[in-house]
Amino acid sequence: MSDADDAFIRQSFDLIDGLDGMSDPLDVQKTIFDLVARCGFSYFVITRLPQPGERIGPNLLLSVWPEGWLAHYDRVGHYRHDPVVHHCLRTTEPFAWSEVPYAPDAAPQARRVMEEAREHGMGAGYCVPVHDAGGFQGGISLAGERVEMTPRVRRAIHLLGLYAWSAAARTTARRPKVAAGLKPSVGRLLSARERDVLSFAAQGRTREETADLLGVSVETVSTHLRNARSKIGTRNTTHTVIEALRLREIML
Repeated sequence: MSDADDAFIRQSFDLIDGLDGMSDPLDVQKTIFDLVARCGFSYFVITRLPQPGERIGPNLLLSVWPEGWLAHYDRVGHYRHDPVVHHCLRTTEPFAWSEVPYAPDAAPQARRVMEEAREHGMGAGYCVPVHDAGGFQGGISLAGERVEMTPRVRRAIHLLGLYAWSAAARTTARRPKVAAGLKPSVGRLLSARERDVLSFAAQGRTREETADLLGVSVETVSTHLRNARSKIGTRNTTHTVIEALRLREIML
């Protein structure tokens, strides 16, 4: 037994104990990331798996993913062909991406997903499938250039992933506090233009694309996004989109 493995497992159990006391999803995200980074993971996502025809972006709970990857992934429709997603839907057992059974030569679109993931710094990965009490299927997927895990560390990450899912679902489902000075449950929380920019963000549009579509400056788009975050009580655009969808401020 290596000392490094023992230390990681102890830290995993400490984190599991600490997750119950967290109420901020970004605290959950940072704490998980700080630990799994020690195994070589540079990115991770916790997400519900969309139904056919849906995009993955609005289903994200927590995400530390390469810049531009999510918008590209949704824009080109990678979800329909992602071999990791397909395997996640068929199993309850955790697996390394390298263990996914697919034939690259016979599935060029699946091969493209994996090749482009590698180009974004995700050459190796590990996935923990989740089936929650509401019947939703989801997963925790971690990735990096190179990942090293012993069997004992894999088991620790499996357990950590299940608790991380619960913490992510709990903290992102919590209705945000209404900003000071705003009356709860009276009309819409966001302005029409704030809903516009969030709707375009939910479609994977960049700020530049949104500015062109609305005929405003990029700075104006950024201001609307910042105001929406302040009103809903979130700290990044992805989380703001998710909460706006849950609050029925925007629709897909």
